[in-house]
Amino acid sequence: MTQSARFGNIIKPYLNFFLVLLIAAFSITSLRFLKHSERLDILGLSGLISLGFLGIWRWGWAILQLVRSHIYLYIVFPYWRRRAKTIPVEQLPPICFLVPTYKEQPWITERVFWAIAKEAKTLAYPITLLVTSSSNSENAEILNVLKSIDPELSRIRLITMVQTGEGKRKAMADALRELTRLNLPKNTIVALMDGDSELSPGTLRRCLPFFCMFPKMGALTTDELPIVHGSYLFSEWFHLRLSQRHHQMSSVSLSSKIMCLTGRFSLFRGEAALHPTFANQLEIDTLDDWLWGRFKFLSGDDKSTWYWLLQRGYDMIYVPDVIVYCIETISGSLTNRAYQNMRRWFGNMLRNSDRAIALGPKKAGWFMWFCLLDQRISFWTSLVTPGILVIALLQFNWLAVMMIFCWVFFTRSLVLTIIFWRRESHLKPVHLPMLLISQWSAAVIKIWTQMNLAQQKWTNRGSQSISAEGTGFVRLVKLGTSRFLYFSQLFGLAMVLCWLAGIINPPQMVSGLWWSQEVSYQPPPTKIIMATDYGVIPSDSRDDSQALQKLLNQLPPQSRIKIDLPIGEIDLFQPIVISRSDTILKGEGTGRSILVAHQSKNRGEAVILVKPPPGQLGVKSNKIASVSNVSVSSSSTPISTSPHLYNVELEGFTLHYADTAPSLDSIVMENVNQSTIKNLYLQEGSRHSLVLRNTKDVTVEYVTIDGNSNRKQMIETNAINTQFKGLIIAENQL
Repeated sequence: MTQSARFGNIIKPYLNFFLVLLIAAFSITSLRFLKHSERLDILGLSGLISLGFLGIWRWGWAILQLVRSHIYLYIVFPYWRRRAKTIPVEQLPPICFLVPTYKEQPWITERVFWAIAKEAKTLAYPITLLVTSSSNSENAEILNVLKSIDPELSRIRLITMVQTGEGKRKAMADALRELTRLNLPKNTIVALMDGDSELSPGTLRRCLPFFCMFPKMGALTTDELPIVHGSYLFSEWFHLRLSQRHHQMSSVSLSSKIMCLTGRFSLFRGEAALHPTFANQLEIDTLDDWLWGRFKFLSGDDKSTWYWLLQRGYDMIYVPDVIVYCIETISGSLTNRAYQNMRRWFGNMLRNSDRAIALGPKKAGWFMWFCLLDQRISFWTSLVTPGILVIALLQFNWLAVMMIFCWVFFTRSLVLTIIFWRRESHLKPVHLPMLLISQWSAAVIKIWTQMNLAQQKWTNRGSQSISAEGTGFVRLVKLGTSRFLYFSQLFGLAMVLCWLAGIINPPQMVSGLWWSQEVSYQPPPTKIIMATDYGVIPSDSRDDSQALQKLLNQLPPQSRIKIDLPIGEIDLFQPIVISRSDTILKGEGTGRSILVAHQSKNRGEAVILVKPPPGQLGVKSNKIASVSNVSVSSSSTPISTSPHLYNVELEGFTLHYADTAPSLDSIVMENVNQSTIKNLYLQEGSRHSLVLRNTKDVTVEYVTIDGNSNRKQMIETNAINTQFKGLIIAENQL
């Protein structure tokens, strides 16, 4: 390799790290420039509050895990390592290996057993190595590898067995029973490892001292790194997953518990691993499920051994400075292999987490118990962000879509820099989309797996499979129930997200079922009033808002009123507030009746504001209530007994601005049901032309709104069943 190539290999990881940090910086900068509260209003108030609590919980939990992992990695474990180094090799307990291997490729077998033979030479006592393989010829190949390092087998006591073909669990249980017949020393440590795991130099010398240091420790496991042949993407995905695992295991290990004793390589105290019930549970581990009944576990032997120790109160730790290499060969469909792996991993997790939670926090340990609970909830919370993203896409709210992506890229980039910090695995930009796809797809797979715990498949162990579906009608019922629960849960999540986004409002829908008068509401007969009879004089350049507002305030509470506006310009220096149901404000047509808003003197929220009166609902008061800075005497204003107004109509006029009004909306409807806006022309000049908040069954018909490329002209917040008929927005901005 040339000097320039060596320099490139050295500098490349730093460049990748810098590039991911650059993505984070660009994303947070874009968030600042894209900020626009009105145009990002895809969530109602309840949605923002709920999402805020969810964010505080998820990110608070992530920060807690991060802090705990750093305390373990940089304070607690270094102290343990210094103590471990003081223990002489002669005082280390003897070790026995149990290695099941099944038709591995010769080069993998050579690497695995070559490393074991090398490790045997670092100890003061010979090791016992029990190999259970697929055939005598495979055992002979393993013997040749060991003799290439130790010709006399002076450091290795080799025992070989041939599997009966009943699976890995049966093979391991039979091998453990064989070990119990060897009269091994009482303090023997048993290593359970796969036939495709390669020990790094010094593994045993660095792990065994902890069994001397911690008498209550039943087992330990180590860090892992992948060696993948056949797929670059699969390799990087494994690097990502194992980097995440490293920090999670470190955090939990601070409490002397861990979430899993990986089957790749874990060390067990002999009194546990050689106990008869240990082998029995390893061979036949079952679960009683309400839907599938009792069924056996196919894979997940590492979870069975973990649960056995957890149930009996043993401590377990993670050794972060010892690496075991996981060798994988990939062929065929990468997507299918990743999916099958996740199905197997998540199935093992879910099949064991319920019974581990049932042990209670005192036996499982408080922090790990909460971690187990969080595992069962996190796959729902992981779908909130993609769910909101889908809602924004369906609403064509591209600004919100960009904001969500910027937030996701910013936060995930920071997460990646943290989990890859000081790792032998190098951070790469490809890990960013991998992290997102992995998180979101894993959540959906976990939900499916939770409903199908009995369906198990192990494609890289002879394509074994187990199912408790049954046959005939029983099978149909079980599968139908699991599918129904799966899709109904996803549908329920979608409804919750739509509720948070204000697309639906379940409380209002339920209220409508209970209160039939809201459904069968019938307006009273209409009484017509001419606005000119009450001082609204067009085209006189004088303020008409006070006369029009006084008219609205004096209307009787129980009748349906239509106020006819005259032809000409009606000058409005103050907002017009409609706070009663059954009110129609009708002009003589667009271009004929023209409401002219004067922003310089208007201090309200909107030119026309339609909302229920303030104060306690259904209670009359002589106090003065302020609505958008316009004082309205409650003695002359009817107090609605409903939280909403009904049957308000705005029809047949043009709304024009004498000067631009960047802080003023044209028409705002809030808490209004079964109302109509039609035959209007809303000219450009306001902040927003039409705002609907907490409305239901509002019809917008034959309304023309001047558009503006820099402003969204219509805002809907929790607007249910808004119907548009003939709505025209200039420049197609809606």
